Amino acid sequence: MSYSEQLVQVAGVVPEKLAAAALLVLYRFLYEEAEDEQFCNALYERYLADPDKGEGVPIEEVAARLGVVLE
Repeated sequence: MSYSEQLVQVAGVVPEKLAAAALLVLYRFLYEEAEDEQFCNALYERYLADPDKGEGVPIEEVAARLGVVLE
């Protein structure tokens, strides 16, 4: 039996208040997943549009910018 089928089966036997609470949790989870996906896609699009992507900075230069002396 698939998870979807199990979910339908369980939903038919739980009390109404518990079903409502479970549904709210499920909707919130789905909403957060959609928000995360949207955020990650926006970051990826911004990365693709960045003309400086892929250019690394040598550790010595980073250290010099931060005032750190490497030994």
